[in-house]
Amino acid sequence: MDTTGLLNQRIKIVLRRFHPQTPREVVRGIITDVDETGLRVSGRRFQEQTDLESRLPQEWPVEPDSKVYWIPHSSIRYSEIIARRNRTTKSSGASPSRRRNFTVRPNRN
Repeated sequence: MDTTGLLNQRIKIVLRRFHPQTPREVVRGIITDVDETGLRVSGRRFQEQTDLESRLPQEWPVEPDSKVYWIPHSSIRYSEIIARRNRTTKSSGASPSRRRNFTVRPNRN
């Protein structure tokens, strides 16, 4: 798996769901460690739930404080690297700059 350049990146990680009716789990934070089995992310965990009025998905925090999470590569559905805001840009928030699909490849030793 190609994980070069991920260290110290701000990232949004969407985790795999085990049942279609469970809410989608999202981790937002900064990658502090990368190894061959997973990622260590310092950040917050969110659940994506559908708003009853607008029928649009919204992220709600699960815990009030930031924590350190270890996420195995097999649990990641996809991730988005969040670009840092430029002071001259008048955007309302950080937008994802690129998306990486995580696929587990066997070692070629």
